Amino acid sequence: HELIYVSLATREMPLTDLTALLTECLEKNRRFNITGLLVYHNREFMQLLEGRKEDVLALYDVIVRDERHQQVHLMWEGAIEQRSFADWRMAFLMPGELSLDSNPAYSRFLQDGLSHCNEGMTETVGRQFLLSLRDDFLKVAHAI
Repeated sequence: HELIYVSLATREMPLTDLTALLTECLEKNRRFNITGLLVYHNREFMQLLEGRKEDVLALYDVIVRDERHQQVHLMWEGAIEQRSFADWRMAFLMPGELSLDSNPAYSRFLQDGLSHCNEGMTETVGRQFLLSLRDDFLKVAHAI
């Protein structure tokens, strides 16, 4: 099962807060056996979660109640045949913050896309949605 949501951070999050959030995400995802991708840019979060349906929904419920988020909107939810991020407890990217390359959870998703991660993987609606969002992020990042 996969789920994609977007939300707005209640305040700007400096790199130290984002690192702490990522550490917390990794621990929660380990407990729930969740994999996925977390994107942060200009106080906006976008996250794809994947795993067993009941685990994904339970974690999403925790996220919705998290005081660091507001305006949480579910963008996509559905069954998948296989995980898109099976090797990533929680990949993280922050456009324009390339110093995160040294973080083991960092994904070069914006630069390299999903194709280098799991070649031959079936396309899911979530993957297609993320690729479309990636293209939009690149347009915005280059315009700034």
